[in-house]
Amino acid sequence: MSPRFRYLSFALCASTLLLSPLGHAQQPATPNTPSFTPTAPAGTASSSLTSPTEAAQKMITVAVQRMSANDVNGAMDDLNQALKLNPESTGAYVLRASIYCQKKQWGLAEADFRTAEQIAPTNSVLKFNLVEVKFMQKQYDLARPGFVALESDPDMGDFASYKVFLCDLFGGHEDTAKKELDAFNDAAENPSYYFSNAAWSLVHKNVDDARSWLVSASNIYPPRKNAYYAQSLRDLGYLPIPGPNDKVTPPPAAGNP
Repeated sequence: MSPRFRYLSFALCASTLLLSPLGHAQQPATPNTPSFTPTAPAGTASSSLTSPTEAAQKMITVAVQRMSANDVNGAMDDLNQALKLNPESTGAYVLRASIYCQKKQWGLAEADFRTAEQIAPTNSVLKFNLVEVKFMQKQYDLARPGFVALESDPDMGDFASYKVFLCDLFGGHEDTAKKELDAFNDAAENPSYYFSNAAWSLVHKNVDDARSWLVSASNIYPPRKNAYYAQSLRDLGYLPIPGPNDKVTPPPAAGNP
């Protein structure tokens, strides 16, 4: 998938964060098994798909291929047509929203994510998408309550806690972020432990410490999960970390657009 696009699963529209297959009323994939394959509505056998729904699924597949080739306009046309054929396709709405995010058309992106959530209101991934739109705009104080609400989710609770920490760290609430970091350190488990320490080190310009935390995480978790947790730091310019002999260009100050 092209790095120009950020697909929303547990963090919105990340190039390394592939969407779970979001069929009507379908449950989200867990962080251990993210995927990106448009599927039939839950409980519906493929052999019983109506012709318009089947055609919409094919158009979504083509749209994914176009997005991989950076054909934004072609992908958008396919997704618009897919939604005409199947207005209940959450996958099409999320894909179209990811294009809007790439274009920074936040209002349109949020509208599509909200429509997808209305179709599948129990899908916690879709709830996360709406919150992440705010995070992507660096509206950390507005995003934080939505992430807090997802901390109890069995699939994405650890990631939601990490995002709460990032909201406080980047939003100028360092005292609160430090307490959250201490809690991660007390538990000393899950990706949030490693990536929160890496984020703290990067913000405080301790590049070597950050590198150590990230290397440790890479030795424990699969590449997709590492990329998934690292994406927010990459978007803000903290990653990739330069080599020891490379010139370091400081990222924008935390909390600034």
